[in-house]
Amino acid sequence: MSDKKQIVFIGLPGSGKTSVGRLVAGRLGRTFSDADQEISRQAGISIPEIFAAHGEDYFRDLEVEVISRLLRGDTAVIALGGGAITRSDTAAALADKEVVFLDVSPAVAGARVGQDSMRPLLQGSDNPSKKITQLEAERRASYLAAATLSVPADGSLGEVADAVIRGLKLEETRPVRCYDLKSLAALPAQSSDKIRKIPVTSGSGYQVIVGGSLSSRIAHKLQDRPRKVFLICPAPLESAARQLAQSLTQTGQVVKVFPHPDGEAAKNIRVVEDAWRILGENHFSREDAVIALGGGATTDMGGFVAATWLRGIELINVPTSLLAMVDAAVGGKTGINTSLGKNLVGSFYPPSAVICDLDYLRTLPPRQLRAGLAEVIKCGFIADQKILELLSECSAENLLASPAILEEVISRAIQVKAAVVSQDLRESGLRECLNYGHTLAHAIEKASCYQVLHGEAVAIGMVFAAQVAVEMDLLSPSQMENQRRQIAALGLPTTCPKYAFDQLVKIMASDKKVRGGIIRMVLTAGDGQVSVVPISDYQLLQSAFNAINQGADAADNTSSPSGGKGEIG
Repeated sequence: MSDKKQIVFIGLPGSGKTSVGRLVAGRLGRTFSDADQEISRQAGISIPEIFAAHGEDYFRDLEVEVISRLLRGDTAVIALGGGAITRSDTAAALADKEVVFLDVSPAVAGARVGQDSMRPLLQGSDNPSKKITQLEAERRASYLAAATLSVPADGSLGEVADAVIRGLKLEETRPVRCYDLKSLAALPAQSSDKIRKIPVTSGSGYQVIVGGSLSSRIAHKLQDRPRKVFLICPAPLESAARQLAQSLTQTGQVVKVFPHPDGEAAKNIRVVEDAWRILGENHFSREDAVIALGGGATTDMGGFVAATWLRGIELINVPTSLLAMVDAAVGGKTGINTSLGKNLVGSFYPPSAVICDLDYLRTLPPRQLRAGLAEVIKCGFIADQKILELLSECSAENLLASPAILEEVISRAIQVKAAVVSQDLRESGLRECLNYGHTLAHAIEKASCYQVLHGEAVAIGMVFAAQVAVEMDLLSPSQMENQRRQIAALGLPTTCPKYAFDQLVKIMASDKKVRGGIIRMVLTAGDGQVSVVPISDYQLLQSAFNAINQGADAADNTSSPSGGKGEIG
């Protein structure tokens, strides 16, 4: 086919025209429109309301007008309503298009649509399959006459999209990647002293050590020779850092403590320049080491300092927050923020060890603990069902009083990340799955000037991603609601009415994961797989965003960071 031809999807209700059309458009890097959505937008009311107020003939006239405009425009992929092809004007306008008929069986189509009140011609029918069989008898000849390609559509969305792209002999520029991460959840056993060692095999390899009272492990890691240690910490942890420095000094190390501004303020080039200056003034060499003691901002920035000083000196991460233990400190990502976004400057630089001393969590503020649990439950959604089971049995507030459960959920989350980054350090494939919820999250963080914590933003981002998966028929509404309920049960926000979609989507479009202007989202599916899906249809994203914020004022009574309802804003 000519790459310049518009692709138009036709077929019965429940054939997947909108979902497959969006998927194909994303994989081809093209724009997409849904004719029914355009009709509703132009009319200012829903399609059922148009039918109720004006009747089917009025709707069909409006449909012809909207489709004609879409076919004259520059939208590359268009999905038509099931009955659009019955109008001769529309059928004639398709003569020079690539028209894809999604040939679904009435039984499968009926099961997909169920009792869908948004489909006027199916209203009042207690047997959707029977009604769709009747529609097929009336329309099949018209579908076949208009189609340049017919594709069986009883399979999964991915299978149908594959068949469409093959049938049209097109080369996809934005492939959907699907992964099954369940095999990555095998957790190493604890040693007799209740220490767990989780291997990361990327690069030269290192261990993530999880347990209590682990300061001696840090000294042991450095004991092969006396050297200088640059101990980076946030200002609130300076006392703890100096205690650690004293113990390291007793083993022969020379320690320079570098306190930095707390939180995201640390991830600033001016802070990094200060660190470089002190490293230079104290003659730190490639034989020396950086220890990053603190939360995710510290390990991100401290790792960047270690990676860039003399093109790289040894790095040991000692995360003190739950978020850093299960996410930022593991995997070798370092970075700082710029005015344009989060982590846009950085490198992949694995540490020589990660020491997760669970004793630091005893003084962690409740809000920080909940924020860290967002990254823990993320690993449950994408890979390890056991995490979801453990968290369902223990509230966020009771986790610190249940050390065995706390240790296991942390270790399981670390194991998922360690296994992923062992296979894909530089995020060329599998590692993208760890960004579940992060597409919207990074935008919320930036829009809030980082007043919304990373984990809080990820929580909202996962709900948003689950709703996008519903819009694309990858998840059922009940499966999406189950994810939302589990997130809310941890005291995390699930909505963000304070920020406008237009504001957030501009930030999302500038994210470092965007390719050619196409937003790539990690989505979970009902079959347990994780997909990385290119999405060029911003209407779909807006629809999902509106859906999660609908009724935000009446959100669940779950405690939020501010002590109110489960929302940000």
